[in-house]
Amino acid sequence: FGALPYWFSGVCQTFCDAYFETTSGFVTCGACIFKDVEILPASILFWRALTQWLGGMGIIVFFITILPAMGIGGYQLFSSEVSVLATDRIKPRIAETARLLWIIYASLSLIQFILLLSGGMGPFDAICHTFTTISTGGFSTKNASIGAYNSLYIETVVMIFMFLGSCNFVLYYLCVSGRVAKAIKNSEFKFYIGVLIIVIFFITCSLFFGESESYNGGTKDKSYFSFFGSLRYGAFNVISAISTTGFASADFDLWPNFCRLLLVIVMIIGGCVGSTSGAIKVMRILLTLKYIGRELGRLIRPRMIKRIRVNKEPVDDEIVLNAIGYFVLYVSIFGIASLALTALGTDIITAFSAVAANMGCVGPGLAQVGPMSNYSEIAYPAKWILIFCMILGRLEIYSVLLMFQLFTWRR
Repeated sequence: FGALPYWFSGVCQTFCDAYFETTSGFVTCGACIFKDVEILPASILFWRALTQWLGGMGIIVFFITILPAMGIGGYQLFSSEVSVLATDRIKPRIAETARLLWIIYASLSLIQFILLLSGGMGPFDAICHTFTTISTGGFSTKNASIGAYNSLYIETVVMIFMFLGSCNFVLYYLCVSGRVAKAIKNSEFKFYIGVLIIVIFFITCSLFFGESESYNGGTKDKSYFSFFGSLRYGAFNVISAISTTGFASADFDLWPNFCRLLLVIVMIIGGCVGSTSGAIKVMRILLTLKYIGRELGRLIRPRMIKRIRVNKEPVDDEIVLNAIGYFVLYVSIFGIASLALTALGTDIITAFSAVAANMGCVGPGLAQVGPMSNYSEIAYPAKWILIFCMILGRLEIYSVLLMFQLFTWRR
């Protein structure tokens, strides 16, 4: 049904393209098939943005309120991460939880809308970019994305709300209820901040100190001659990638290969559990690293008994193994899908980055699907594979695979 506006308006020549665009919207991916979005009718641009705003809140409600009722194991990970609440949900009733989440989500959206208007962005562009920022979706009304405005103020506002959208929404409940200290001390949040700082530092240094020969085309844009300029573009695009939003303030496909690869890696990592972002999620990476550290310790001291802890509380081994299993499953599907795209004639860099961008719900990748390009030239069979990757990545893989299990339907 979401594809019908694209189909009936004639902006998409095939139903596959219409389905691809609407899937990208509802799963907050941001992968686009339009070569020129600026010629699209305002109604279509608004519909694209609205699908991402609804999809962003939808996944939060789904993850926090619906998964527990289904008894899906993925929620155990979420429960362990927010154990500071000492409850299974934010509120005892699902309706109360959903309502509170909507209030937080709508309030953040309203604040961003006002800030963008204050920065000189028009009302229509402001509401469209608000819808696609807090949802970490990335659809823009401009071909050059946020880079079209060339405004440090707008980039800063968008950066802040991309970051807010990629953080666990339960932390906002803690802040509103006066438990700010507990929110700040959250293990996943601190680890997420650490990853962001490290990646931004390396990419900024690479952009600033990199020789012109390191850039595609052999020229280095004057914007990167100053450290502040490198920091400005590096920070924005790193936050956009790791939050799985997909906005771009510069064509990072022209950056040194070190930066390009690092951006793809953070696309795979993603944001926090219980956020609007996609990909593997920081908590699973944290649990996997803690597990590896424990096993390395056991090689030295085989009789050592050590529990993995998050927020200073022990985490059940079942939850840890669930996270590691998800990580392995994600990487396996990522490899199979990338191989399938290359079999359909897609070059390896495009295939690799496209699958990373679609499973992680980021949108733009590298080469043929770079930030200043689109998915219009991707073969139709490959588009259907990427559609499946979007859905699979957005719904946490396990949720989709359970649909094909008989015991799910019996329950």
